[in-house]
Parts: sequence; structure tokens; C-alpha cells
Amino acid sequence: MEKTIKGILLRATDYREKDRILTIFTPRGMITATAKGVRTPSSKLKTVTSVLTYGEFTLASGRGNFVLTGAESFDCFFDIWTNPRKYASAMICMELTEKVFAKEEDTTEEFIALFRAVNEICYGENDLYPAVWYAVMCAEKGGVDFACVGDTCPDAYALLSAVGADGSCSGVVGARDTDLFEALRILSVRFFEEFGFTLRSIREAERIFYS
Repeated sequence: MEKTIKGILLRATDYREKDRILTIFTPRGMITATAKGVRTPSSKLKTVTSVLTYGEFTLASGRGNFVLTGAESFDCFFDIWTNPRKYASAMICMELTEKVFAKEEDTTEEFIALFRAVNEICYGENDLYPAVWYAVMCAEKGGVDFACVGDTCPDAYALLSAVGADGSCSGVVGARDTDLFEALRILSVRFFEEFGFTLRSIREAERIFYS
């Protein structure tokens, strides 16, 4: 039995000689699927199994998991792949999604938010604003309270509190990259305290932005 669902490809891991294991974020949660033979030159699905692909994925039930049988790409966000700063910001969003919403089943709002963040990173004027907005959204959805940093880091707290819930990033317009990264580091600490994971993509993004 097959089903077709919209999704954004978060991770594509080479498997065996010709396959890939895909992690797809959908409105129905996280899905893992095997893409058989996609690493061969003649594979019709090769171009739609790259990270950040947004499209429709057709999945068949396999032995304990799903098998990708078809896909249609709506957008591969090409500009992200050609701009290191955009790529670094997008990877922050990808890592947050995979770690915060790994066990959620109804992720319609979160899926829309991820698409808006990645789309804004790709086609918008600022590379980092959408990643900060998305990180705040993930914190709020995950029940992570960052108000406790108000006394020790008032400027960063004010910035985080100003992030627009409508996704416009209006609250951080004009903020310096150094301030935005400080806010992201504070959120990373709070995620670690609440969930026990670290966000390695933030440190890598700083290296890229400041190189």
C-alpha cells in the first residue's frame, strides 16, 4: 500500500552501495524511508533525494519501514547550496527540527513554520533572521522557557522576546550578527538543560559567518 505526502528532506544518509536512508519531516511527523538504488547514475529519484528538497514523496510500506517509490520536487532551494551563510542558517533549522520534533505526530504548524523559515533564508534579504525566529518557535513549541535568562543576559532576552510570532522576523530587524548568535547560544543552552542535546550547527554557523 502506498501513500503520498508533502515533506522536507532533513537528512540523506548513504546506505550500502546504492541506497540512501531519508529522514523526511512532514505534517504528520518524522518519517524514515529507504530510497533504493538512488545513488546509481540512471536513477530517476537521484535529484529528489538531496537534503532540503521540498516536495511530495510517495512511500510504500516495507519490512518495518517505508520505501521511496516516487517523488516530485517543488523546490530544492538552490540559492542555499551556493551561499555558505544561507546554508549554515538552514542547517540550524534542520537540526532543530530533527531534535525537537522527532517524536511528534501532528506537526502541521511546525511543518509550515520550517518551510517559511527555509524559504525566507533562501529568497529573503537576511540569512540569519529566519533561523532565530524558527529557533524561538521551536523553543515555544517544545515548552522551553528562556525567561530565566532575563536577569543574566537582558539584551539577548529582549531580542528573543521581540521575535515576531507571525514569522516576519520584525523583532530582530537591525540586530547585529553577534547579538543574534548570542541569542542562539542561549537557546542552545536552554535546549540542553531541558532535553539534553546540543546544537552543533550553531557553532558551525558562527565559524562560517565570521570566516
